[in-house]
Amino acid sequence: MPEDQGGETEEEESEEEEKPEAKDDAKAAAKAPEPAVEDFRAHDSFPPIEGPVHVEYCSICGLPPDFCQYGPSWEKCKPMCMEKFPQYYPELSGVSLEDAKKKAEEASDKTKVKELPGGKKKREVSPHVTIKKLTRGGRKCVTSIAGLDGFSVKLEDAAKLFKKKFSCGASVVKGDTGQPDTVDIQGDFEEEVIEIITKEFGAVPRAKIVLAEGGTKKKGKGKV
Repeated sequence: MPEDQGGETEEEESEEEEKPEAKDDAKAAAKAPEPAVEDFRAHDSFPPIEGPVHVEYCSICGLPPDFCQYGPSWEKCKPMCMEKFPQYYPELSGVSLEDAKKKAEEASDKTKVKELPGGKKKREVSPHVTIKKLTRGGRKCVTSIAGLDGFSVKLEDAAKLFKKKFSCGASVVKGDTGQPDTVDIQGDFEEEVIEIITKEFGAVPRAKIVLAEGGTKKKGKGKV
């Protein structure tokens, strides 16, 4: 019996000695391969430079378009890659472009966050157009439109368009501190201006236009 116990002890010790070796083997197998090292080539061994190389970059993430899928905003870049660089993404040939654009818009809204003091994050309000009817002098009406510049619409161009469509005065008015600039139209055109905005400025969807309660028009200087 003592001999058996001694034998078992020796076997256990031998197993324990083998375990660290197995661990070392596993670590060696899991170790990442060494990066490939290219042989050095002198600059005069390359063909002569004939001119600058034009490299195109994504307008959304700033990466070369074939690297967009590895970037931080792939869902937002996808429609652009499908339209302009389909050669890099043949697997997207059967994907609906309209669906990709909808997902890109949703992703854009979700990622609009603003960091506040203390590390708290506040979701940035998505751009929208606010139309408000203001009264001036008790009877005169002014239709004030704010937020068009959030859709890359030039306010000066919008003012000229409204002036022509409604045959009345229209100008860009600088907002007070912290307030956006507006396009003010002389007259009550709340409903009519919605139709013109959606028709003439395709980037502004109807769902992003809001009619707000009016107020009193303050005196101010127009920009144009």
